Amino acid sequence: MSDPVVCSFLTKTLCAQGGRLGLTELREHIDLSEQQLVETLQAAGPRRFLLTGDDGLPAEVLAVSDVRVCVLKECQGCDRLHLCKLHLRGKCNLGPSSWSWGVITGLLPLQSSSSHAQMGRSWRGKARACRYSHDISSAENKKVLKTHELSGLSEDELRVLLLQNDPFFLPDVCQFYNRRDGVCNQKNNCSRLHICRHYLQGKCKFFVCKRSHKLLDEHPRRVLETAGIDAKIVSNFQIIYDHKHVEFNKEQNKEKTKPHRHFRVYNYKRVETSRKKQADTNSEEQKLPLETTMGSGVHVPPSKDPSSNEPPQSQPQLPAGARGKEEGKKDDSSANTLKDKKEDNSDEICLFYVWKYCKHNDKCRSIHYHLPYRWQVFNGFTWNDLSMMEEIEKAYCDPKMNSTADKNINFQTMTCSSSLLRRLSTPSSVTQPMFVLTTKWIWYWQNDQGQWIEYGEQAKGDVVNSPSSDILENLYLADPDAIVPFQAGLYGYQLNFKEMTQTNISSKTRRRVCRRPKFVSYEEVQKIKQSSQRDSSIPNQACPPHWDSFALPDSKYKAVEISNISSEYKEIKKQFEQTMKTYNIVRVQRIQNPSLWKVFQWKKEQMKKEAGKKEVNERLLFHGTKGARLEDICINNFDWRTCGSNGANYGKGSYFARDASYSHEYCQSTVKPNVMFMARVLVGDYVQGRADYVRPPTRSADGLWFYDSCVDNELNPSIFVIFEKNQIYPEYLIEYKEAEKKCIIS
Repeated sequence: MSDPVVCSFLTKTLCAQGGRLGLTELREHIDLSEQQLVETLQAAGPRRFLLTGDDGLPAEVLAVSDVRVCVLKECQGCDRLHLCKLHLRGKCNLGPSSWSWGVITGLLPLQSSSSHAQMGRSWRGKARACRYSHDISSAENKKVLKTHELSGLSEDELRVLLLQNDPFFLPDVCQFYNRRDGVCNQKNNCSRLHICRHYLQGKCKFFVCKRSHKLLDEHPRRVLETAGIDAKIVSNFQIIYDHKHVEFNKEQNKEKTKPHRHFRVYNYKRVETSRKKQADTNSEEQKLPLETTMGSGVHVPPSKDPSSNEPPQSQPQLPAGARGKEEGKKDDSSANTLKDKKEDNSDEICLFYVWKYCKHNDKCRSIHYHLPYRWQVFNGFTWNDLSMMEEIEKAYCDPKMNSTADKNINFQTMTCSSSLLRRLSTPSSVTQPMFVLTTKWIWYWQNDQGQWIEYGEQAKGDVVNSPSSDILENLYLADPDAIVPFQAGLYGYQLNFKEMTQTNISSKTRRRVCRRPKFVSYEEVQKIKQSSQRDSSIPNQACPPHWDSFALPDSKYKAVEISNISSEYKEIKKQFEQTMKTYNIVRVQRIQNPSLWKVFQWKKEQMKKEAGKKEVNERLLFHGTKGARLEDICINNFDWRTCGSNGANYGKGSYFARDASYSHEYCQSTVKPNVMFMARVLVGDYVQGRADYVRPPTRSADGLWFYDSCVDNELNPSIFVIFEKNQIYPEYLIEYKEAEKKCIIS
């Protein structure tokens, strides 16, 4: 829990210095050690202080706040500040008035407070009183500031905080630029911001949006300069809202995994219909086959494609699923307008439909197509399929091919002649590792002979290999702009995803990098679909016998509370209390997720085969995390790409601890009692970890066999780093609280 007084002082200090300071500079203003300062900032959270920098110590700290100025012209009372917008910008021509609700609209160039005061004096008695308050210390405004722990801010400090957090102070966005066609006839002469309006609201649904999010680009920078907004404030605003955008998209992805239960009903009959439909939805949860052959699927996340055509953000997206009949598989050129509109707006092929069927039919938010990829060209109004689709796909999958002259297609610019081109596909194989007909992305680097070599593979004459395509794909999806360090033999390298280059750290030699999907023909798609129906190579592992058979879910998972007199509970309690003697367990819930259990058992069998039928080293380990992550982990398992890792000293993976006391440090529950996981983990053969590891190192001379996990100490490990989530099963949720201290009267 962060100290409100300390946090208020830190916010005041940051705002007095322009809203952002380096960590070292901030320490000069407060008598705290570096560790204490970082812990205080982290405890306050990113809605108070945003920390930027590497995975280690933050480089800079920005002041963040949820406080906002009311945008209404007339307001009867709300939880926002009620202040004159122009006064805060230093350009109100009217004198101060007694307090009044509301805020004015418009934005004029910034002037200093002294010139503003002089302007006010020049009006003297002639000036009309401003209808909006100029007083941040009014009773109502003081109440709002106190709620946000900002009572100690001066007017100048509050101005800085609002300018870098509240989009209300920015110039208006261009409505023409934000229309579907995105065309503003004034172009660079437009006096309004050519910025995605949903981004400025913190609610842009697209991680890669076709509208600009860059306030520092030439046109928006010029508009902001004209409005008198300082470049540093704009830079601060950009950093804060980039963070909001990333976090919003993470939440969006988490919401996609939850069942949709929203019904609007007006009479008894419709209530009954809604209930029946919900029951049907729950009972018809369909299952896809597990993938049994490495590389049998394919994928390109179309959202990463710069030419993708996103839908207007105001339109709600409907849930995806599967329907009960295999029908309507052929292309229908006479599809109705609704279907055409959906296909224009969608950017992903429905995995259920391409495998077998989709029960949601036209209500599915994804594209229904018979192949796991689809090439389309934009004619100015709609996206239309290209002919010879399979040949185009085959050419694109070849890293040597940058274009196809016979079809006037350029894969680098994603254009066909002068028209926009896009490639739709099924989800990535690394995001859905248990399903078939996903898209397998392959990463290549170009050697001195101009050959494209797959990462993780050895070219002729090479003696070491690099991280696999799957590992790089995971890292890329986590952050497409990241620079990833890795070791290959004696040399260290940096892989720059944004520039698609690999640099030798010592010699500074740069090589080109390429990312292309694995080619799958129409015939191969049919074979995969047929073999997936009868493949028996994956063990049909039943649920554990101690699971409650009456609490097996139709989908997702069920949390079952364990009796505190059972041997299962006593074993968990014993391990927990070894290092948590001053805490009491409130309850333990067993996570019953048949899908995750089956994948876990499949991975265990694979590791057992690789170890020559030897039993796999399996442990029950603890993991602490934020309360907001609990539901996502129970449904989708641990994923270091989305939930991060507890430190990074031993590699970039999910961290698990032998001791509950270690995991307790990372339990960030906003409510009591605290909650931590006890997970079943296939640690296998482990080795000493290292901060730059993106996978465990090789353990064989030929470089083809790798360790299963990394640890802090090989002789007596207490921390385990797991890089593959299928090696983990989130088995228990432990709720606990601090033991009450007994008062002894002598």
